[in-house]
Amino acid sequence: MSGKIRRQENLQESIYSNKTCYSSKRKKVTFSKEGEKLQYIVAVDIGGTKISSGVINSEGTWLSNVKNESDTSDATAMYHSLLKCIYEAIEQAKLTKEQISLLGVAIPGQLNTETGFAIYQNNLPWTNFPLGKLLAEEFPLCQLAFEHDVISAAIGEWSVRNMTEELFVYITVSTGICASIIHRGKPLKGLGLAGEIGFFPINKEYVLETYASGSAMEREIAELCEDLSLADAFARWEQGDEELDRFFDERTYQLAIAIFNLTATLDPSVIVVGGGVINNQEKFFERIKEHYGKLCEHPLQQNWLERIEPSSLKATSGLYGVAMKAMGTV
Repeated sequence: MSGKIRRQENLQESIYSNKTCYSSKRKKVTFSKEGEKLQYIVAVDIGGTKISSGVINSEGTWLSNVKNESDTSDATAMYHSLLKCIYEAIEQAKLTKEQISLLGVAIPGQLNTETGFAIYQNNLPWTNFPLGKLLAEEFPLCQLAFEHDVISAAIGEWSVRNMTEELFVYITVSTGICASIIHRGKPLKGLGLAGEIGFFPINKEYVLETYASGSAMEREIAELCEDLSLADAFARWEQGDEELDRFFDERTYQLAIAIFNLTATLDPSVIVVGGGVINNQEKFFERIKEHYGKLCEHPLQQNWLERIEPSSLKATSGLYGVAMKAMGTV
C-alpha cells in the first residue's frame, strides 16, 4: 500500500472517530464565582419589530422577561420604547434601578461596541445616534456593555454547549440573514463585517438576504398569494400546498448552500441555526437539513450533517449572550 493512500486512510479515520467534537450536554449559564456578591444584570435585545429585556442575576437565574413593540416612528420614540422595556423588566423582577449593576444591550446594524454609538441600523430610526451616552446618563450607577445582536445570540448559544477551544458558528434567519463565528471563546469580527452571509449572491438579481430572509419571503408571498402573510403561508405549506412547497424548497436550498459553503470554509465543530423563521418553523429547518445532507457527498463530509443544530435558547439567546458580555465573561 502506498504512503499516499495510507495517509488518506489515517486522515479519514481521525475525522470519523471524532464525530462528537464537544459535549452535547447543555449547561446552566452562571456569571459569578462562589462567595462573590450577587449582582443583577439587565439584558436587552433590540429589534426592528420587538424589544426583549430581562433581569438575570449572577447565579444565572432569570428574574423577569419582557417583550414590547419597537416604536420606529423616529429616533426619540424608539429610545423611549427601549427605556420602557428596561424599566418594566426591572419592575417585574421586583428590583429598583439602583440595584442594577450591569446593563447589556444587543443592537442590530453598525455600532461602536465600546461607546454604544449607533452608527447605522437598517430597521431602526437610529443613524449616528448617541445611545451609549443617553443610557449612561439614565443609569449612572450601571456598567454598560454593547454588542451586535447576532454576535450576542451566538455567545448565548455557544455558552450552553460546554465549548472551549472549538470553532462555533451561529446563523440567524429572521428579518435579515447573518452569521457569527466564535473561536476559542472569542467572536471573530474581522474589520466589522465578518459573517455577513446575507450578502452571498444567489444570481444576478438576488443575494441571500433579499431571497430567503423572513422579510424578503413576506414580500414575495404577498405578491404571489394576494396579501397572504408569511405565517399563513407556513400554515398552508404544512397542509400540503404544492405551490408554497416549491417556494419554500427553493429558499431552503439556497440557505443549505450557504451553510455548506461556511462548513467547507471554516470546518466548525457546530453550526447552530436560529432566528425567528427557524425557531418557529421546524419544517423549514428540517428542509434545510435535507438539502444540506444531499450536498455532503464526499467521504470527508460524512459527519457534516451531524454538526447542524437548531437553537437551544430560541428567542432568549441574544439576552443570554449580551448578559455574558456585560459580565465580561467573553
